[in-house]
Amino acid sequence: MNYPGNPALGTDVKQRIVATFTQTLDLAIAGNRQEALLGCDFVLRMDSQFEPARRLQERIHASSGALSHEALADLSPTVAAAPTAVADDDLGFLPGLDDLDGVEPLSDFVAADRGGLRDEFEQLFAEGRYDELVSRAHQESAALASEPSLGQLAMAAQEKLESAPYVAKFLAAARAALAAGQAAEAERQLEKARSLDPDNREIGEIARSMAGPGGADEASFFTLESAAPTALPSLEPTSAAPPAQSYASEGDRRIAQLLAEGDAAFDRGDPQAAIDSWSRIFLIDIDHDEAARRIERARRLKAESERQVEEVFHDGLSSGEAGDLVAARRAFERVLELQPTHLAAREQLQLLDAGQAPAPRPPAHGGEALDPLGPSFDSAPPADLKEEILVPPEEAADQPRRERKDRTTGAVPAAPAPARAKRTFVLVGAGVLTLVLVGAWLLFQNWDQLFPNSDNEVPAQASSADAIERAKKLQEQGKAAIAVAQLKRIPPTDPLYAQAQELIKTWDVPVAPPEAEAPSPEQAALRDQVLDQAREAYTSRAYLLAAERFKQGAGIAPLEGTDAELFEDAKKQLLPITTQIQLFRDHEWDLLLPQLWRLRESSPSPDIDRMLIESYYDLGVRELQRTNPTKALEDFREAAKLVQGDADLQRNIEFAQAYQKREPDLLYRIYVKYLKVR
Repeated sequence: MNYPGNPALGTDVKQRIVATFTQTLDLAIAGNRQEALLGCDFVLRMDSQFEPARRLQERIHASSGALSHEALADLSPTVAAAPTAVADDDLGFLPGLDDLDGVEPLSDFVAADRGGLRDEFEQLFAEGRYDELVSRAHQESAALASEPSLGQLAMAAQEKLESAPYVAKFLAAARAALAAGQAAEAERQLEKARSLDPDNREIGEIARSMAGPGGADEASFFTLESAAPTALPSLEPTSAAPPAQSYASEGDRRIAQLLAEGDAAFDRGDPQAAIDSWSRIFLIDIDHDEAARRIERARRLKAESERQVEEVFHDGLSSGEAGDLVAARRAFERVLELQPTHLAAREQLQLLDAGQAPAPRPPAHGGEALDPLGPSFDSAPPADLKEEILVPPEEAADQPRRERKDRTTGAVPAAPAPARAKRTFVLVGAGVLTLVLVGAWLLFQNWDQLFPNSDNEVPAQASSADAIERAKKLQEQGKAAIAVAQLKRIPPTDPLYAQAQELIKTWDVPVAPPEAEAPSPEQAALRDQVLDQAREAYTSRAYLLAAERFKQGAGIAPLEGTDAELFEDAKKQLLPITTQIQLFRDHEWDLLLPQLWRLRESSPSPDIDRMLIESYYDLGVRELQRTNPTKALEDFREAAKLVQGDADLQRNIEFAQAYQKREPDLLYRIYVKYLKVR
């Protein structure tokens, strides 16, 4: 029979859907109802028109146990094979396959004219007829094997087909959000669709409708994109390159590899190697939050380890000074266990092996203690810096001038006669003294001209009176704050200080803070709802949830009366687990879980249970993002043991189960990309 779904899908896609649905039928016959329902949902996401999946869902809901072969016999679909036999691989039409059955030899096809086939492929791609292009690619597999550019175009069409159902779903959600006035949600759905198919013309249309009549400039990018024909991949053999998505996939694979390398180094106790591996991720993604978080954790662990090493090392030195060589040896050996490259500990062990007592490490700079803030400004430079700052050594400074050689000629200059030197000094000194006296006399004679304001000293009282008068004028102009600032400058020793203080008391009246605006009716209703939840949580001893809800209510309007008291008491009740709450907020779930289990055994509480559940949930989300659904399923199941009726948790369990034996595909990447931790 014919394919019972969307006939526009390519043959490979149809075969994949049929194979998945066949497995779903087997699950339903075996009695695995939940897995069968999940399989139906997956099939319908790939092809919403696949009627057998919808009917199987209805029959599973209508029954209570396993379904028989006879009851499901009418649901077994078939799909016609491709006209030309190719490999079963989804990308079997690409070049590089050796077993191309039913095609002509390549040597015969090389001589044929491929211009018509190239034009046909380009036209089909430009018109968006991707299913026909893929079908033609199967038929012309020999041509694709000898012409890589055609294979590249066929691959791009295949990707368009696979992403089409998801793009349509996101665009429908964007239209619905736009109709409801939720512009932010519409933009988020458009971004999802754009990440899968940036050339989709409907994205530009929705973006223009969001921009409105006056938003032509904002939507100009989408306008130009939609007006231009759909971009075609290059068909030149010399520039044939993989699609842009392959680069992203390669980057993701490299990031996953570096994360794994860092995890391995961290697990074997080498945090520096782990930091080196994780730091290389920033060359690919400079804003990678997970790498930054792991690096910070490794740095904290490394710093703590180094602190412990230094403590043990100094304990060994102290034991050696006290004469306890056995304890000293044990301490130094412990240092080498923690840090094998610790040279000082190795030197101390060598001293002990030679029968000598441990010696403290010599302090820097000749035994003088180093100032942690560096040398003081008034400290003299050390002697060994004289040559560097071009100060002659002391012995050279004391050497008689007649013994120094001229730098240019190398000759020793003759020493001047003592009497002549004395006479020269007297003449120069007399001349300098004369100049100083003349300058002083001229300054005295022209003082008023050079310093015209020096003799116009205003009494302090007059200056203060002027300040008070200026302040009064400012206050009359309504500038009371500036006037008060002027009065505050009058010192306490001034006779008018008391008058200034009286004016300050009169004018400096504290301004009452503006009254908070009353919340709107919608905010008031939300506040009442939040406070009801807070009181209910407090009554059930869930103080963490109560504190969160009280804080949310206080953000709308201040708490009063009993609510304020309950909020304060809830925060006091959380003091014993402050460390655990901070670890949870720092996403240190793996370090937090052992502490929570110990607390649960000694003093169980709803807060402990909540942090346990959400820690396991967040760990599961992180493992899904690392493409490790098996480990994620373990974490989700641990959380499910502690809570019932968590819809998000149950959905993630089903999702992880479905991908335990299945390679992550486009649906997996989309689901995990928008999955958030709690």
